[in-house]
Amino acid sequence: MLGLHLGADAHVDDRGWLVRDLTVPAGLDGPPGILQGGLAAGVAAPVARLVDRFGAPLTRLRTRLHAPTPLGSTVQARVRAGDGPANYLVETHHDGRLLTSAEVELAGHDPAPLGLDLLELATVRLPEAQPQHAYPTCFVCGPEPEHPYGLHLHPRPGAPGTIVQPWIPAEALGTDRDVDPMVVAAVLDCPTVWAAIEPIRAAGAVGALLAGFEVQYHRDVPVEEPVRVVARFDAIDGRKVRARAAVVDEEGACYALASALHIAVQRIPEGDVSPR
Repeated sequence: MLGLHLGADAHVDDRGWLVRDLTVPAGLDGPPGILQGGLAAGVAAPVARLVDRFGAPLTRLRTRLHAPTPLGSTVQARVRAGDGPANYLVETHHDGRLLTSAEVELAGHDPAPLGLDLLELATVRLPEAQPQHAYPTCFVCGPEPEHPYGLHLHPRPGAPGTIVQPWIPAEALGTDRDVDPMVVAAVLDCPTVWAAIEPIRAAGAVGALLAGFEVQYHRDVPVEEPVRVVARFDAIDGRKVRARAAVVDEEGACYALASALHIAVQRIPEGDVSPR
């Protein structure tokens, strides 16, 4: 559905990485012309899945975003075994530049944490949607996404530093009645920016770019069932912005939990830009 495509041809390089081409189509914007941050982080999961021998559900992924991934390009996806079973290291490169580096664990779902403050947002009254125009074509939160399955998850600010968004995932977003984990990573990214947008703007910036992202998967997100995407701003230190997000339901179940590090920026970039 997304249009991302991993090539069938693969080779092992002189460092022991299994290398394939990854086609990144247009239309999956975060900032215009740049792959949405949660997708850039989450693509490590299907790359790791191709070499996994166990077949267990995704446990977690931890990704550092070194440079934006340009849309309409072919990048190299590299994977090799990490420390321990069902643990993999994944990198993406473009024109000799490291774009992302990730650790992926495919060992089955972990129990959801207890006492999670994000669960307090599972039953609050839904705020009004406030379409944003800083990232107009964003696949997840943009009012004018270019991808035919753009999600239109407009920010819904609640109490200060929080976002509460309803979401009924379309069937096309997954297989076997469950949402693709890469899509889950995508929807967890944007709310962490909007939960922090007031402190970001108070610091003189206009927005932020994802630099580090960790997602823990506690259960599969079902398609065509109502859930909420909730987020909380945690801290800002200079240009470093930290926030968390989760997919929850109104019965208090947590499906996935993310921690994000963003870098505040003075302008929203477009297309391929230098590493940050």
